[in-house]
Amino acid sequence: MSIHCAWCERDIHDRTHIPYCCARCEKKATKALAAINAPQSALQRETRLIRGCLVTLVAVIAVTFSLRILAGSPPPPDDIVITPSAPSSVAIQNSEPYKAGQIARRHWNLWLGGQHGERRKGAIYWLNAVTGQHTKHCDGTAEFALGCFDAHRHISRSESLLATDPEFIAGWNTP
Repeated sequence: MSIHCAWCERDIHDRTHIPYCCARCEKKATKALAAINAPQSALQRETRLIRGCLVTLVAVIAVTFSLRILAGSPPPPDDIVITPSAPSSVAIQNSEPYKAGQIARRHWNLWLGGQHGERRKGAIYWLNAVTGQHTKHCDGTAEFALGCFDAHRHISRSESLLATDPEFIAGWNTP
């Protein structure tokens, strides 16, 4: 036959341990009750306040960090900046790569004029990635990613020239 401790309601199988368990549990309960009923010192209140503030701060940082991860990459700048590698001279302006750069830029501007909102931001983001201003990732909202992927398809023929040919870049920069 098993007996329950009056304080912790644990089953005690050996009758010799009953007084020890009950005494130990009663002592713990008395200490806990005294700690709850005792007034807090100034140090305890300050410690509790500081812990609460730290927990709140950590929670705010965690929420902010997780929202930034879910939001994706930051929006690209609205301007398109491609730095010219050399000043254009008359000889360069008459070259085929220079004219091809101008034509490609005109086609790009016409296509980009039809894009709006997040799709336009995604397209500009991809163009800035092509020019080496940041990595080529189309992370963001669905519309942003569609604009980014569409820009990649639209400008894929000119990407290598924008990366390597200074005459093409000069033509691109002066449409």
